[in-house]
Amino acid sequence: MRRAPWGITVPVGVAVAAAAGGLAAAGRGRLELAMLAALLLVLVGNRISMMHTRAILLATLLLVPDIPSGASVGFYVRWSLGLTLSNFVVPAVAVPLLLGAALAGHRIMPARWPGLARWCYWLLAWCVFTLMVPMAQGEVNGADARTLLAHLGKLAFFIWLGVVIAAGADVLENQRMLERVLCFGVLGNTIVGLMQAVGWLVVFSPLGQRQPGLGVRVSGLFYDANMYGALCAWALLWLAQAQRAPGWRGRAQFALMAGVAINLLATGSRAGYLALAAGAVVMAWYGGGHAVRRAASVLVLLALMFPLQSWQRLAAAAETVQQSWIHHTIVEPIQGDVSTQERLMSMREALRQIAQHPWLGIGFGRALYLGVQAIGDGTAVRAGAEGSFNGAQNMGLSVLAETCPLGLALFLMAIAEPWRRLRPRVVSGDVARLAGFAGLLAACFTIEALWNTRLLALVVMLTASGGGA
Repeated sequence: MRRAPWGITVPVGVAVAAAAGGLAAAGRGRLELAMLAALLLVLVGNRISMMHTRAILLATLLLVPDIPSGASVGFYVRWSLGLTLSNFVVPAVAVPLLLGAALAGHRIMPARWPGLARWCYWLLAWCVFTLMVPMAQGEVNGADARTLLAHLGKLAFFIWLGVVIAAGADVLENQRMLERVLCFGVLGNTIVGLMQAVGWLVVFSPLGQRQPGLGVRVSGLFYDANMYGALCAWALLWLAQAQRAPGWRGRAQFALMAGVAINLLATGSRAGYLALAAGAVVMAWYGGGHAVRRAASVLVLLALMFPLQSWQRLAAAAETVQQSWIHHTIVEPIQGDVSTQERLMSMREALRQIAQHPWLGIGFGRALYLGVQAIGDGTAVRAGAEGSFNGAQNMGLSVLAETCPLGLALFLMAIAEPWRRLRPRVVSGDVARLAGFAGLLAACFTIEALWNTRLLALVVMLTASGGGA
């Protein structure tokens, strides 16, 4: 059912805005303003088409900055600074918009859910069960339990949101709309990343950090540099695959690709480089060699211009891994490569946790969000708290340590499902989506990428049938 794009929405919106201004002038609180804003969003969702509603939701996912809120509403992460803005803004926009769409009779959900979403929900259900044992044994207090259940609820909501955005994307008009929004979102993040790189904007991420010779690692509008680097790699492959447009559009397309490549370098993210390499291999394997050459030529030129952000970091990581392999321990720190050593130590600590809790794990989120007592000695963690285990910085090991082999099996089933859906599309030339997903999975060897809510929603949307990119 299509509705007139605006109808009475504009005059009623003006009236609501005037009422909001009057309340603010009268000194009324945030609750009234929030209720008026929600009412306006319900009205907008009721009047616009579902295609435009999905476009707004996707733009919100891509463009709301992950600025630390300074408050967590009682739900905290010990190594962070409170929930970020996207945790509040995205649901606050999505829920009233979709309520308005439902009241208008629009179909919100697809007839069949993407396999990734279905298996992720099975995994989340198992995650709840893994928390019951430590809660029953008194190892998780009430505040910690609320924190972990809140994070589970966030993941469940953002998975659902990814399904909503992907629904109906098999219709060509909807798919083109989502692709335009994706392009706009990539452009917005690229501009923000470039401004962060030259110091005109702060890095919004609560995990923004300086490293010797690198300065501040950019993160665009996302949570941290490594997750943003993996997304940049996916975007670079997508843009490289796109058919070159004639005239100024072609030049603009190349400029955007170069901007994304600069962003990838400015993240200083080895996870991003790994994602690009894995994606390029998949793309080349399925006959996308021309796109790989386009992306590689841009990135190699920039890597030669900025060696500290690229091949020198890769060389330092390789040397650290090699020394660790030879000596079976972490040896003297390599200048400027502490993060690789921390990752190796956290992965070894994860193996100790797995050995001590082989059947039910330690419980979802207890390491990643709260931190648990380390079994080994001198374990390096994100927060720098000696003797605490805060996740393996490896998606598979973190899932295994927290949710046992059954949880890992459910996770593997979840990430295997998109391969079945995406491989037939390779025949039609849509290689970048499969390549980008492969790259993100490769990045999961060094970050827990799919426990980030925004990233998970985007992956659910991008790997569903249709859905852009």
